Amino acid sequence: MDEKLPIKFFSKREEDNQRVEGGGSKTFPKWVLTGDELYQKSIKLSNSIDEIIENEKWDNRIVPIIIQAKLNKEALAKSHRKKIENIFFTTKSNILGISEEDTLIIHVDSKDEGAKIKKNILDIERNFYGISGVEDVIKYIPIIEEENNFSNYKVKLFNFNDYSINKTNQMNFEKFLKSRNIEYSKTNYARSLIIYKLCNISHLVLDEIKNNTIFDLTEEFIPMPSISLDLDSVTLERRITNKTYNKENKSEIVGVLDNGIIPISPLKNLIYNKRESPYPDDFILGNHGTFIAGIITYGDELQGEEIVGAKNIRVFDAAIFPDLEKEKIEEDELIENIREVIKNNHKKIKIWNLSISITREISEQKFSDFAIALDDIQDQYNILICKSAGNCTNFAQNKVLGRLHEGADSIRSLVVGSIAFEKNKDEISEPNNPSPFSRRGPGPAYVIKPDIVHFGGNAGVNSLGNIVKSGVKSFSEKGEIVQNAGTSFSTPRVAALAAGLSNEMAEEFDPLLLKGLIIHSANYSNNLEVPEFERTKYLGFGLPDTVRNILYNSPTEATLILRDILQKGEFIDIKDFPIPECLIKDNYYNFQVIVTLVYDPILDATQGFEYCQSNIDVKFGSYDEKIPRDTTKNCILNPVGRSNAKNVLSSGLYSKVKMKDSSKDFALKERMLIQYGDKYYPVKKYAVDLAELTEKNKLKYATSNKKWYLTLENTYRTNIEEKASCEGRQLSQEFCLIITIKDSTYQSNVYNGVTQKLDEYNFWHNNIKISENIKINI
Repeated sequence: MDEKLPIKFFSKREEDNQRVEGGGSKTFPKWVLTGDELYQKSIKLSNSIDEIIENEKWDNRIVPIIIQAKLNKEALAKSHRKKIENIFFTTKSNILGISEEDTLIIHVDSKDEGAKIKKNILDIERNFYGISGVEDVIKYIPIIEEENNFSNYKVKLFNFNDYSINKTNQMNFEKFLKSRNIEYSKTNYARSLIIYKLCNISHLVLDEIKNNTIFDLTEEFIPMPSISLDLDSVTLERRITNKTYNKENKSEIVGVLDNGIIPISPLKNLIYNKRESPYPDDFILGNHGTFIAGIITYGDELQGEEIVGAKNIRVFDAAIFPDLEKEKIEEDELIENIREVIKNNHKKIKIWNLSISITREISEQKFSDFAIALDDIQDQYNILICKSAGNCTNFAQNKVLGRLHEGADSIRSLVVGSIAFEKNKDEISEPNNPSPFSRRGPGPAYVIKPDIVHFGGNAGVNSLGNIVKSGVKSFSEKGEIVQNAGTSFSTPRVAALAAGLSNEMAEEFDPLLLKGLIIHSANYSNNLEVPEFERTKYLGFGLPDTVRNILYNSPTEATLILRDILQKGEFIDIKDFPIPECLIKDNYYNFQVIVTLVYDPILDATQGFEYCQSNIDVKFGSYDEKIPRDTTKNCILNPVGRSNAKNVLSSGLYSKVKMKDSSKDFALKERMLIQYGDKYYPVKKYAVDLAELTEKNKLKYATSNKKWYLTLENTYRTNIEEKASCEGRQLSQEFCLIITIKDSTYQSNVYNGVTQKLDEYNFWHNNIKISENIKINI
C-alpha cells in the first residue's frame, strides 16, 4: 500500500509577528498640475458644479443630489484618493462610494453644501493635488433598463452608510410609491443593499417616477431578473448498485438548492430528513435537482473511475425553485428562498450546491446583487456555497463565448466552470479542455472567476444544425440513468469533493480551509489548448485532485497549512522557513514550490468596483543573513531584518527559454506566475520551479548558503479604514495559506526533512486530524 503522510498545520512564532513601518515618497506624481493648467482645471470643475447645483429647485427638495466625479486614470491608487476626496469634504465626508474603477459617487445635501464644494475646488493653493486628480464632475444618471408594459422592476437605492439617513430616504421613497398606488415590496438581498420590487409598472408610471426628484435616490432601476432551468437529457442503458450510508461513520450532507429531489430508488437512503420548500409538492418538478443529487452521491461510480473520491455523502432537498409551468420565480424570491432554507439548516448542513444562475452576464465594473446576497448569506451562517459559472450557447452560432452569469461573481462562493471528459462525434472540445458552453471570466474588478473547473461534459452542433451534448451521467426523476452537459453538473462534483474532505477530516468546519485545499490541489492538463496567460479566464486555477491526494503527501513532498488572522498594522515575517538541506543539489537549492493564499476580504457593497476592501500579499524567497536594525531611528519598529532578500515567486526571475523548453509535468500542469500587483484578489496562487531560474538569478538567490523566508502583508482601502476609525474597531483578515515543497527529482525525503526543520526552528506543528473511521498507514 502507498505510504500516506498527512499534510500539516503549523503556526507562526511570536518572533514572526512584525509591525508595519512608515515611509513613502515626498515627490508629487507627474499628473499633478501647476500654474495655468491647474487654474483652468479649477475653473472647469467649478463651472460643472455650478451647472448641477443652480439647475435644481432646492426649496421643495427632500432628497440630496447625487453627482459623480471621473478621476484621472493615473490617480486611482489609494495614496492619491484621500487628497482627491478632500475637495468634496464640507463639514463631513460626502463620498458615497465607487461605481466604476475611476468614478467617485458624491452626495450634495443642500445648495450651501454645493457652494462649499465649489469653494474647495477654487482653492488651488490647498487642493491642487485633488483638483489635478479629477477629470470632470457630472450629475449621476441611474442605470435604467426598460421592459415591456406592466413589468416588475428592481429598484436599488443608494446606501448612505448612516441608519437615520437611510431610514428617512426609504420612508420618503415609500411615501411616494403609496401616493401613486404603486404596489411594492422591500427585499432582503444583503444587509448593505436597499432594494425594492415594484410590481406591474407601465411605461407611463415609469416616466412619472423618473421625472420626480425621489428618483435621485436611485442607483439602479431594471426589470426584476427572472430565472429559468432546462434539462434535455439522453437516456442510457445502464444499471448501478444502490448505496446506503454508513451510520457509524461521519456522513457530511450537501444541501441541494434546486428544483427538488425525487426519492428514486438509488437516492432514497441517501436523502437527509424531509424536503424543505416554500412550494407545495405538486409545484415541485424535481428533474434538475435529482440529476444534481445523483452526481453528488454516485458521481465516481457513474463515471467509471475515481475523479472525486468522496465517501459516505448524503444530500438534503432544498427545493427553492418551482415548476415554471405552474409558478414564475424572480431574483428577489430566489434569494429569499435560499436565505430562509439555509437559515433553518445551517447548523447541520455546511456545504451547499447552487447550480441555478441569473441569466444575465456580469459587469466588468460592479459585482451583481445576487453575488452580494450569496456572500452575505455565507458570512452570516458560516457555510460554503459551490456555485455554477453558467452556460452559454454562443458556440452554436460561432459567436464569442459569453461572460459569467450573475451570481458566479460571488467572492465567498467556490465558483465552478466545466471541462470535457471525452470527445464524441460533432463535439467541439478536446478532453480536459474548457467545455464549449462554460462561461468565461474574469469577474468584476478582474477577480479570478471561475475558481476551478470539473468534468461537466461536451457539446457541439450536428449536420442538421442542432446542439448535441454528452458527458455527465446521473439519474432522471424516473430513476433512469441519463446523461447531460453543463456547468450545473460540474459544480456538484466540487460540492461532493468539499463534503468528502470534510468527512475525512476531524477538524471544525472551515470554509476557508476547504476552499484553500481544493484550489491548492488544482492543476491543468498536459494537452490544454488555452494559452498560459488566459488559463484563469476559462479554467480558474484548474481541475482539483481527489480527496485522498489532497489530504496526503508522498515522502518527496511536504504540505504546510498556516491558518491565522492578520491584524491591520502588523505583518508576518517568518525568517526561518523550514526548507531542508536534502533539497540542495550540486550546491544549489532545487525544488518546486506551490503557494496558495485564500482569505476573507472585508466586503462593502456600496463601493462598486472596490467591493473587496482589504488585501493580503504573500512573498516567499531566500536571503543571506538576519541583520540587526536600530529601533531608535524614526520609522524603524522591528529589531531584526534580512539582507539581500528576494521573493522567488516573481515571474521576472525565470528564464523564458527554460520555461518554453521544459517538458516536465510541473511546467505543463502546475506552473503559475500571475502578476497580482496591487489587485485585491481573494485567492492568490503561485507555482514555481527553481530549476527554471536564469543562471544569473540561480547564482544570486538559490545557492546552498541561502536562508528562506515567508512574508504576509495586508492593506486596506481608505473607505474601510475611515469606517473602522469612526466605529473604533480594529481591522483584521482571516486567511489560510497552504504551501507545498516538492523535490522535482523524486529522490529526497522532503516530508521528514521539513518536519525536522519545524522542530529545529521551534514551530508548533501537527498533522491534520483524520476522522476516526479512516485508517491510515504511516
